[in-house]
Amino acid sequence: MRISNSPLLIAEQLAEFVAALSIESIPLEVVEEAKRCMLDTAGVIIAGQCSNVARNTRAHAKSAYGTGKAVVLGTSELMHPMAAALVNGTAGHANDFDDTSYTGIMHGSVVVFPAAMALAEERGISGVKLLEAFIAGVEIEYAIAELCTDHIYFKGWWTSGVYGTFGAAAACAKILGLGHSGILNAIAIAVTYSSGMKAFFGTDAKPLGIGMAASKGMECALLAASGMTGPANAFEHDSGFLKLLNDNKHSPHFDFQLSKKWRLVDPGILFKSYPVCSAAQAGVELTQRLMKQHDLDADDIQKVICEVPPLVDISLIYNEPESIRQAQFSMPFAVGCMLAFDSLRLEHLVDEVLRNPELQRQLQKVTMYVPEYLSKDPAVLQRCPEGAGVALIMNNQQEYKDFLERPSGMPGNPISTNDLLSKFINCATYGGLSESTAGFISSRILSIEGLLDMQNFDTYSGK
Repeated sequence: MRISNSPLLIAEQLAEFVAALSIESIPLEVVEEAKRCMLDTAGVIIAGQCSNVARNTRAHAKSAYGTGKAVVLGTSELMHPMAAALVNGTAGHANDFDDTSYTGIMHGSVVVFPAAMALAEERGISGVKLLEAFIAGVEIEYAIAELCTDHIYFKGWWTSGVYGTFGAAAACAKILGLGHSGILNAIAIAVTYSSGMKAFFGTDAKPLGIGMAASKGMECALLAASGMTGPANAFEHDSGFLKLLNDNKHSPHFDFQLSKKWRLVDPGILFKSYPVCSAAQAGVELTQRLMKQHDLDADDIQKVICEVPPLVDISLIYNEPESIRQAQFSMPFAVGCMLAFDSLRLEHLVDEVLRNPELQRQLQKVTMYVPEYLSKDPAVLQRCPEGAGVALIMNNQQEYKDFLERPSGMPGNPISTNDLLSKFINCATYGGLSESTAGFISSRILSIEGLLDMQNFDTYSGK
């Protein structure tokens, strides 16, 4: 079965793109967006190292892997690159503060960057080569996601783990300098072992799944480098990816347009403003906006009604969260924090806050549902995939309402690099670093093309 007019199989097309990609062939706007993704991801990794799931993963990785030259971001520890990819990937998703692509509805950077970064440090490659590898990895995972449509996500698979594994494999194969054949085998092996299911939303298994995808992707590349082979028709085979995972639902006669369409900028990336699921971003932002516009006090608000599209409804599944993991997938928690504390920050992601009587009182005011005008709109996924309408009903029955199609940071409503730098500094200092160290790290990432050897990416030199 051929999916496009190309005489090549899908894995062959992807390998051809990865092998040929060079910094000279990448538009400047794509390079700059890639660096923004790397900066944002590094920040949320450092912040996430404080979480229990990251600490537990780090303890496991120490005992399971040998030593190496890859840094655990936010610490001075060095690990085997597969261990560092596991730990940094897990930490990067621990607070659900990492970027999102609506191509596939997935977290792409947080899988590819930890894998590529760790192997780049281990092998001592240049910053330019790391950039090339990162861009290659995220572009192919987004391209496959576009081919598969959103069917796979709504079926119940977690696209970040599914697509991320072969994105990480491609990036690592690029770093290893594998030719077309080796890259093809790395991707093919990764495709046959990629997985992830939304059943683990609200548990530690979700961030751990990111770390495992990053580490597994790297392992697939290392195995390909050792001579291991995989099925070139892993996507098209009768028992392959498209049929088993996606019921053969895909765009007909799809042309990947690799090197022509760059999905980092088209459709682009969502950078989060709040450390909760992307589905809650619009609801929280709009609640805060309405309260400030009309100078409202939370005690004068009787109830908050959130009207959301189906994608938000299937993601925010905990109306009465019993843990912080569940709270990150709860509109009542997210909006409740805004009512109770006038903010939603990393500091709020602790059990003490969840048990706070004032938060519990405020979150009881929040309800969420899918109205008919959103459930039956065929263009809702393109127009406002994770938008939200918010109505604040006051004690005197006065109502303040609005609809936010695209929260801040989403394509169509972007945030500046300076805002991303501020988020990075906040994440890094939350993770225990000084502002000077955070500034040193951010400057190195944003000028990463100038680094000749990633082994010298010494972020903890006391500067």
